Amino acid sequence: MQPHFDHTRVLSDLIGLVYDSALETDQWRRLLEGICDLFPGHMAITGTFDGPHFVGLYTPSGFVTERFKAEYDENWYDGHFIGDQADYATERAEILRRDPPTLGRVRSSRDWYTDEEYRQSEFSRIFMEPGGTGHWTSLLFALNGARLAAFLFFEIDDDPAEKDAAGLRSLLETLSPHVVRATRIARALHMAKEAAETYKGFLDAIALPLMITDRDGILQTANSAGLRLLERGELLKLTAHGRLSMVDPDGSEGLYSVLRAVRKDDGPHGFRIDHHDGEVSLCVAPFHPAMSTHLMSERDVFDCEQLLAIFAGTHGAFRLNAGLLRDVFQLTDREAEICAAMVTGRSPAQIADRSGRAEKTIRNQIQSVYDKIGVNSNRELAEALSVFRTVGAMFDSDDPYLFRPRSLPRQ
Repeated sequence: MQPHFDHTRVLSDLIGLVYDSALETDQWRRLLEGICDLFPGHMAITGTFDGPHFVGLYTPSGFVTERFKAEYDENWYDGHFIGDQADYATERAEILRRDPPTLGRVRSSRDWYTDEEYRQSEFSRIFMEPGGTGHWTSLLFALNGARLAAFLFFEIDDDPAEKDAAGLRSLLETLSPHVVRATRIARALHMAKEAAETYKGFLDAIALPLMITDRDGILQTANSAGLRLLERGELLKLTAHGRLSMVDPDGSEGLYSVLRAVRKDDGPHGFRIDHHDGEVSLCVAPFHPAMSTHLMSERDVFDCEQLLAIFAGTHGAFRLNAGLLRDVFQLTDREAEICAAMVTGRSPAQIADRSGRAEKTIRNQIQSVYDKIGVNSNRELAEALSVFRTVGAMFDSDDPYLFRPRSLPRQ
């Protein structure tokens, strides 16, 4: 049976509602309500799963049966199931083995069960029958490893309305690409907002160039010095897909090896790069910001995602990298060279002699360095720049498994 509505007009309205509803505080509520209005005898929720386990059930208000609500209040706490689902997990694991989840796909309990088989399934026994609901149709809109989020439309057993499961499925298949796209847009906007409000200020308070990536090296955010390092393009760069890489291909292999090591043991690792501007030490460490999103299904699916922090600095045995000084303090090339020389103990006269410039010019540039860094003496300058050496000091640089020297070609 096909629903009785102007298909073209309603579909256009629903597609618009997909994108609006994705950005609501009570995400997806209006969209799910609108679809349920078109298909009587159904109720809808957003459900999250971790492999074979049912994790969360988020029920927008206004269209849930009293029987289902009572069951929900008894067996779910803060959206998460608190009962025993061991038998269901075994049953779902077998289904996942036979039919792995795919982003954007629409599925139905009828794809896997006859009516009799479904009524005897653990999912029906544990979750559906107590709430007075039967067969379901789902749209998987978020997927992260074994974790996923989906719309779940349940047929209400006690509702006499004829259930148009085929029409519902057809509509969801049409809406699917828009729901997936809207989910990604909402996630990106929320992450940008959260980064700006929650830890962007923290990142910029860190003097060292710092970049945050996902487990595969895809850049998520960076502090100002980290962005300048990337823009400079002498050590690190971004691929067309946003993945962090070294300018030198051999260096990239070293970086990715370190990323794998951090993912494996959840501890810090690093390596050293020889460069004409001065040695650079990279430290990669786990980064675990608290995910404060109000989008509950997003938290269930993506809060477990591992992020990595990449710091750039210098080991104490090597001179400061002039490029990093430019990135952090926005020094000119000449000012960065003078700053690095001063930290080694050279006097203005020695710097002038080596550079072939007038000592007065060198002293003027030294004052400019002081002003930009916010110090008034060589001692204060050395203290301010000591943060660069903390990256190398985190490790024993003689350990070949932590710091592997790699040379980049002179430019």
